[in-house]
Amino acid sequence: MFNAEQMKGFILHPEHLVCNAALAYFAESCLYEGDTTLMPLLLERLKQSKPSETIHWFHAYRFPQTEETLRELLALWQSPSIDPNTKHHLRGILLHSEPRLLTPYEALIAKDAIWSKRVRQKRGLAMMDDRELMDVFRVFIEQSAGKYVDEFDANYGDEIVLELSRRKCMTNDAVLQKLAAYDPSDISYETAYYTKLAGARKLEAAIPYLCDVLGADDDWHPERAKEALVQIGTTSVITMLTERYAAAESEYFRMYASDVFGRIKLPASEEALLTLLPEEQDLSYATTMADGLCQLGSSKGFPMVQTMVEAGNYERGLMNLTESIYTYCVISNTPHPSLSQWKQELNEEEARTAKHGAAWERMFADAGIPEGFERFQGGIAKPYTNPAKVGRNDPCPCGSGKKHKKCCGA
Repeated sequence: MFNAEQMKGFILHPEHLVCNAALAYFAESCLYEGDTTLMPLLLERLKQSKPSETIHWFHAYRFPQTEETLRELLALWQSPSIDPNTKHHLRGILLHSEPRLLTPYEALIAKDAIWSKRVRQKRGLAMMDDRELMDVFRVFIEQSAGKYVDEFDANYGDEIVLELSRRKCMTNDAVLQKLAAYDPSDISYETAYYTKLAGARKLEAAIPYLCDVLGADDDWHPERAKEALVQIGTTSVITMLTERYAAAESEYFRMYASDVFGRIKLPASEEALLTLLPEEQDLSYATTMADGLCQLGSSKGFPMVQTMVEAGNYERGLMNLTESIYTYCVISNTPHPSLSQWKQELNEEEARTAKHGAAWERMFADAGIPEGFERFQGGIAKPYTNPAKVGRNDPCPCGSGKKHKKCCGA
């Protein structure tokens, strides 16, 4: 299996697919927490990047920073040589910066309304006493009830949860009681934010309740439960998910649970996937599990994934397993006669995606939508989206061939 120290070096790998796999290793497993060695590696890789590369800088949004890395980020963000897309993601990293590091840059922050608001919110929460913080959380939950997620400031809710996770004003028992009382017909976001709080506190006693939420018949609650289970990240999580997986009646439970195993980098995760994958009949879930084995760096799982790739027996609309197995081979230094062929296939797919992307940009230009246009709603910056609604399981309109939830919808 791969380990964190091994993966750090691959952030600097010249192939952007491998770099992306390394960044995802830390981001999707919350292994960035408290690790200030990641951001310098990302900045070094950024300086080496080429305009033609598609590097997933968004994985670094929550990577911890230091005064030095923050200075360097700001310099790059303001540099005229950085392309607009990369600047957009650098801004995303800056928006998540800790206020304590930002004091020297107050004048610059004041010029950006969204950034300035985020900093005020974080500082305001930190200055509240426990009673005020609890009241703010209660009012936030009440005011978000019945609204779509883009109709309220979800980021502010996340910051409230982070502040609550650092304090003792709400007991773990209180969190567990709220999760135990989960009602699927409740139109508020209370359970979702208590789920996030359980994850932030790494509350193992919440695992059974989080597994219940994982089967909720919507997108928002299971996604939050998945993130919380990954944050907890213990063998107990894997044990309970494995026990419930085969008997689960909810389609959503298996869909989201299949994605948890590969994100928790433990031997128990590998054992669970090696047991569950051969029995899985649903191609989508099997595809996610196979990708999880590649993420973990499972040499035992490699033959199963290879068979699926060579037979084309996986859900291509969900993800390209060729990319998963290719990056596994590069990182594990596994020689394989198909490596060059896989690389060629991946290059051809990227060329097709770039062609579709160019056509998409031309469509925007013809419609009079300026490059980099953003609309602001509920205090959140959003890229322009096609007004035609796209389902999470529909093909992504960007033309990548992936499902929307695994591409632009992510």
